[in-house]
Amino acid sequence: MPNYDLPNPAPEPLRRVQLFVNSTDRENDREWLPAWLEEHGLPASDLARATRLREAFRALLHVNSVGGSARDAELVVNEAARDVNVEVRDGSVALVGANPLGEVTAIALTAMLDGTWRRLKVCRKCEWSFYDYSKNRARRAGARCSSAATG
Repeated sequence: MPNYDLPNPAPEPLRRVQLFVNSTDRENDREWLPAWLEEHGLPASDLARATRLREAFRALLHVNSVGGSARDAELVVNEAARDVNVEVRDGSVALVGANPLGEVTAIALTAMLDGTWRRLKVCRKCEWSFYDYSKNRARRAGARCSSAATG
């Protein structure tokens, strides 16, 4: 399993989206998404759908890092949003996932609404997700990556 206890973890519950995005290590050719599915009680047949969602989140986090748009990624997330329910809890509206993929989608959508989503980014070099704690939100690489020294 991946070592998620690296610098720049997102605060909960956004950390769960970060862990989902970081279920692959492209620099070292490691894939942990099947283990993520198993850990969350999802069948292996959900792998293609989970991969599409993970890569859509990654594309949106790339937009957080460098700007631009990711229309195809938005379509994938909109499709995944079908597994998200709107509920009233303790007098507030909450987005709740109907299953584990819906749950990470609900967390991402909630973060988009509350503004914390813009701080979750991916490194341009290694594509590992990190949370930007910098005051001006201008960090471009996570501490995990060798490019962090150059920003």
